[in-house]
Amino acid sequence: MMKTELHFKKSLLVSAVALATFALAGCATTAPQGKYVDGVHHVSGKGKKSEITLEVKVEQGNITQVKTLSHKETESLYLNAERLLPEIVSHNGHEGIDAISGATYSSNGILKAINDLPRVDGTKPEYQSVGARSQSGDDDFKLKWSIQPRLGMVKGDYYFEEARFRQGHMGSMLVVVDSNNLQDVILAEFNESGRPNYYTRLYQNVPKRMSEYNFSMGKKKGTAWVQSALTMEKLMMEKDQLTFELNPNYDPKLGNQLTEPNRLKYQGIDIVAGASNSIQQSMIPLTAKIHNRIQAGASDALFYQQAEKILDEKGRWTGVTAMLRLVVDKNSHKITHAHYDEIFADEKKDIQDASLKAFYRQSKYDSINYVEPARIGFNVMIDALSLHLKEGGSLFNINDLPAAGDTGSYAQTGFTKRSDAWDNYLRLADVLYKQMRADGVINEHALPAQ
Repeated sequence: MMKTELHFKKSLLVSAVALATFALAGCATTAPQGKYVDGVHHVSGKGKKSEITLEVKVEQGNITQVKTLSHKETESLYLNAERLLPEIVSHNGHEGIDAISGATYSSNGILKAINDLPRVDGTKPEYQSVGARSQSGDDDFKLKWSIQPRLGMVKGDYYFEEARFRQGHMGSMLVVVDSNNLQDVILAEFNESGRPNYYTRLYQNVPKRMSEYNFSMGKKKGTAWVQSALTMEKLMMEKDQLTFELNPNYDPKLGNQLTEPNRLKYQGIDIVAGASNSIQQSMIPLTAKIHNRIQAGASDALFYQQAEKILDEKGRWTGVTAMLRLVVDKNSHKITHAHYDEIFADEKKDIQDASLKAFYRQSKYDSINYVEPARIGFNVMIDALSLHLKEGGSLFNINDLPAAGDTGSYAQTGFTKRSDAWDNYLRLADVLYKQMRADGVINEHALPAQ
């Protein structure tokens, strides 16, 4: 073999070794490292009743073992929440894990503790509480709509009509117009309650607008009842239009055949499939009655609404919006209608309290499944408030209302806790009261005793 040829082959061999070494070095520097710092770590997170402390073992950046060191949670609930521990190991972290239903707070305490594990890159992301894992497939629900009220104050002349239709459903229509221009529609809102003999007992007499009904219907039919109502309301407010011409080609036999252009009873409207009967048989006829009343002259009643986002101690939105509506008689200056509600965000991610995420796009008053921490129905509280105000009670002296204080003995008679909702209500009531007094439309209300 010639010397030059031998040298050439040696050069190739050296180059190959160098390339292999470089490649191996490159792999070593770019190979994914473990997520967490190796060692045995003690981390803690706040549960419902106590601080939950875990011992977490990390090897080569991966969680290999998690066990509980201490807690003072309700034992039966915590045992349920501990089912998350093997999931944390398999996920190598808390990301992508939902809380255990029935043990949401304890679950979040465990997951928050894992979030405190020291990471290789030195970061510590802010923990976002999670809701209970869905039992009914809500996570796959793709339909979108918004039930958030307009923030701030809305006021004007008030009109309201309601009537039963089609087997006994109760339709209701609320319209507010500018007191100085009765043709300017400020607010249009339609609602419907299931008939008393509805085939699903769960939705008998239940308002549809901000309850679970829309999710139930959406899963079955691919559209939600409220979407049609919102579409029509937007049309009425944008065009200041409360009446619609009859469709000369309307064929009632095609009422449920959504692809047919002549299925609609009225012209000039675009109804989302799913509530065309409600719109045609209830919303439009009720709105037509209101239109006729407006043409006859101003209303005898004034409408005031205040809506505000409820913030936490750091000034962040909790994912709940408070709304108070008051109607006053122009002549007597007395409150004739009152309604307070707290409305959950349109998306789960915007609701801070993990136990409340399941109620997105619903309100506390209308939800069937919402559990009021005060240990009394939220609707019972608000119905009592409405009656109290209609009977001439003060906006501010509410100590006799349900859950306005801690009362009773659980062992003997049951008990209620003071509801945070009353503090939110009083804040909004103060705003509306000052405005109504400035407008000269309401009698003086006694302030609470100091």
